[in-house]
Amino acid sequence: MLFSQIPRISLLTEPTLLEKAAHFGDTISHSSLWIKREDVMSLGMGGNKVRSLEFWLGETLEKGCDIVLAAGLPPSNLCRLTAAACCRLNLDCEIIHNAAPSNTKPRRGDSRFLYDLMGVRQIYCGPVDEQARKAFVEERAQELKDQGRNPYILGDPVVGALGYVAAAQELLFQAEQKHIDLRHAFISASAGPTEIGLLFGLRLMGGPDLHVHLVSVEYPAHTFWPIAQEIWQGLCEKLHVTPPLSLQYNTHFYEEYLGPGYAKHSPETWLALRLLARTEGIFLDTTYNAKVFAGLTDLCQKGHLPTDEAAVIFHTGGVPTLLMREE
Repeated sequence: MLFSQIPRISLLTEPTLLEKAAHFGDTISHSSLWIKREDVMSLGMGGNKVRSLEFWLGETLEKGCDIVLAAGLPPSNLCRLTAAACCRLNLDCEIIHNAAPSNTKPRRGDSRFLYDLMGVRQIYCGPVDEQARKAFVEERAQELKDQGRNPYILGDPVVGALGYVAAAQELLFQAEQKHIDLRHAFISASAGPTEIGLLFGLRLMGGPDLHVHLVSVEYPAHTFWPIAQEIWQGLCEKLHVTPPLSLQYNTHFYEEYLGPGYAKHSPETWLALRLLARTEGIFLDTTYNAKVFAGLTDLCQKGHLPTDEAAVIFHTGGVPTLLMREE
């Protein structure tokens, strides 16, 4: 078994849905378009980080840690889902935000409201960059150690990527059960565990005719690929296996749908978001998934994607951010 020697907990009670988006597909002239519904899960309103958390928190418990530290901006899906998972496990958790604290009471529509409901402590380290935030987290971990606690700093990308190696395995099994000759898989790319884990799993267990389409939401190619290669190599070492197909084999990377930048919207982003809502009743976040759907739509309209070959888009969640007010 691929994960038999790796600590893991169960946060997913069943496979996520693989459903056909017939009306959306008709609108963009694609006859076999499927959505992998990672946004529909029982924990914390769902999202891709739940899969990574199965391995991060498995390692937490194996190491005997008694408190988890997770960091991100206030709307972070990782932070929300970490808090929810720790509540389920009865495990202490602190969420650290690189943002200024608010003096107002948490209310519906801001991210603090959900943490308040869960009773999870939030710490603000000010509007600093990721490096400064990382240093703050390490200082907080040392403070906890000095108090006799055993903290786990969440976020190792190789451990997190294992969740999407498992997701690739799940997808391929579902496609076989549904008799889908899957030829294309789309997912957002930000040089994180999700897309590299998926790539690794598909190259390990999928066939050579499966194309993977990475729609960048953060980095240009020259920044993305070295990070991806490092995670890929880490997976090879951790799982003691090397996929027969390489990282970039039949892998297509698109920078042109990034728009103004990370977490910044473009008109195409909103068009895709509205189109999916109006044809399928499915909602998207604007930072990640709407850009992937915008890219797919454009590729179909330009004739760059065969519209009779089965394609799947991973909807990685994040919809709660669509409802949040600016803090």
